[in-house]
Amino acid sequence: MTIFFPVIYLFVGWLIGRGAWDVKSAASLLLTRLVIPAVIIFNISTRFGSMGTVIITTALTMLVMLTAGRYINRDPVMNLCFSYLNIGWLGLPVATALFGNDAATIIIAAYVGSSIVGNSVGAGMLSGNKFSLIKLLQTPPVVALVIGVLLIPFSQKITLWFDDIYEVAKFLMSFLGMVVLGIWLSKTRIILNDLRCEIRLFVQRACILFVLITLLLIIAHLAHQTLIMDNPATLYLFCLLPPAANIIVLETHYLGTGRSARPISCGTCISIVAIAFYAAVVLGYQLLSYPMVP
Repeated sequence: MTIFFPVIYLFVGWLIGRGAWDVKSAASLLLTRLVIPAVIIFNISTRFGSMGTVIITTALTMLVMLTAGRYINRDPVMNLCFSYLNIGWLGLPVATALFGNDAATIIIAAYVGSSIVGNSVGAGMLSGNKFSLIKLLQTPPVVALVIGVLLIPFSQKITLWFDDIYEVAKFLMSFLGMVVLGIWLSKTRIILNDLRCEIRLFVQRACILFVLITLLLIIAHLAHQTLIMDNPATLYLFCLLPPAANIIVLETHYLGTGRSARPISCGTCISIVAIAFYAAVVLGYQLLSYPMVP
């Protein structure tokens, strides 16, 4: 059932957008300045031991994708749509339903890594400023990363005292993010040509990710990283994920525009179809591999 929650939140945002109550700027500010940093702090401080490799790998992979995206489209908004994936709000419920707890661990770690890069480097790209290490270190996700690392020695107390706050932050991250996207969708007209363009970008993104993930699995095998080695199907699911809904939050906050609503929406529709086929293949393989009881 949880897999349908993001769609429900999206519809809520669409209804709000059809009215006169405009909350997208306030919601974007709350997400970028408070909610997303809180999620990063909690995960880094309490789970870095089991997630560290995946967090670092995801961050490096996204930097490679951002570099590759510049050759496809130098527009920073479209580059983010190519490189920044909907890992937490769509990937997490799908992977958990298909593959269980190990998949959830990988997805959450990947979400933290992509959030750090997407929200820090993405903020710099959208603000139009040249790269500055000082400004990068001052962005909320990087500050959250530093705070999370400093709190690692207190991980048990953080889990005990702040678990309820973390659950609220996770809900707000998904709810408010999809609401902002829904508000922009209510004001955006999508045509068939938009879907055609996004299919081409979807295939390009999937091919690049397939190569990167295959290399990652080879390296993980050589380095004996069992969490990665034992979950190839979860990793290849990343190839099918759409642009992150959080891009519209960043764009709203830094530019006051919503151009990314169209590629995010088209990409999500395409991904849902692709993931449905992928899930059917995975489940079919699992049924065939399950030993028959005589």
